Amino acid sequence: MKISDFIFQFTPTNLSRTDSLCRVRIFLKDNIMHALLTNIDGKYSPASVTNSVEHIRKQLIEKGFISDNTLIIEHYEDRLSGYGSFDRVTFGPGGSPRWESISINKISERFGCNHQELVDKTLENKRLFNELERLHETIRPFTTNTWIEDYAVLSRRYKIMDKAITKSELAEFLSDNPIERELAKFFKRDLAFFADMYAFPSEEYIVVPELKIEEGFVDYAIFSGRSRMDVTLIEIKGANFDLMGSTGYHNFSYKTNEALQQVRGRQGTIIRNYQKFRENFHGIREMIETDKHKFEAFCGPKGKLLVDPNKDVNIRTVVIAGRSKNDLEESIERHNLERNSSLPLRLESWDSLLNKLSGQRAA
Repeated sequence: MKISDFIFQFTPTNLSRTDSLCRVRIFLKDNIMHALLTNIDGKYSPASVTNSVEHIRKQLIEKGFISDNTLIIEHYEDRLSGYGSFDRVTFGPGGSPRWESISINKISERFGCNHQELVDKTLENKRLFNELERLHETIRPFTTNTWIEDYAVLSRRYKIMDKAITKSELAEFLSDNPIERELAKFFKRDLAFFADMYAFPSEEYIVVPELKIEEGFVDYAIFSGRSRMDVTLIEIKGANFDLMGSTGYHNFSYKTNEALQQVRGRQGTIIRNYQKFRENFHGIREMIETDKHKFEAFCGPKGKLLVDPNKDVNIRTVVIAGRSKNDLEESIERHNLERNSSLPLRLESWDSLLNKLSGQRAA
């Protein structure tokens, strides 16, 4: 016969700063008392019943719920059997626990109850659920075990969000088919835009607009990555022409090819002078991170990059140019181009770029 059923707040160890919760059901049959200790997963119990069973028993005795002679059964809901798992727990002279599996049929017989009582789900029992919520709120009015980021990182992130260009805003701007100069001016307010798309890990990047490469400039350079630094060179062209030509031969348009030639020229220059550029890119990164530079650079929320200046760098290039007319045809041609490039190359139209915006920018 069941004589009580409640949520018990316990301290997992003598050194623990945070209490946990478990369900306790007490049964009495033939003058023998049994305590069924049910583990509760999730936010309610950082410490499991298994790892704390001797402390739970001791605290139940100290608070008068059970006696030294009460038999302890450990219970986990919803395991392979469908009924959960049950283990008889015995305690040695020093209080150390030992477990022995026991079937639901034997438990039901010992407790003098039916199976339904033993498979009653804690979180589906409204009375117990409300008690769990109340006690959890008392123990953790705020989620104290959640890691809180540095406030400088949080502040930086919010400032970036405040200036973020959204998908709807970009779509409206592109509807006027802006030229390259107008696009450069538009993105000047949100230099994190391209980093959000091409930098990994997210929020660990440095954006350098108009970075000089020999006799020319690349519109944006993004430094990112871990250990080996990724250098992503981005060339943007206007949205006032089509990505593909109008000849019907599946060729890129003249202006698209012009942008591709510029990027190929940058690739060749870097490949021929790789060591020089590797050192130069790391030198620029270090100047920006130590604030000893004249670049109009923009750093991500998480500050300095975790890269090794003695390792190789990964060079990647991106061209964003023109408008789309046939997504499938253009996707095939872009894939063919990217597959045959000597260095990783991504070609996007402004429409394909727009379609890839996600997260907070997708609004």
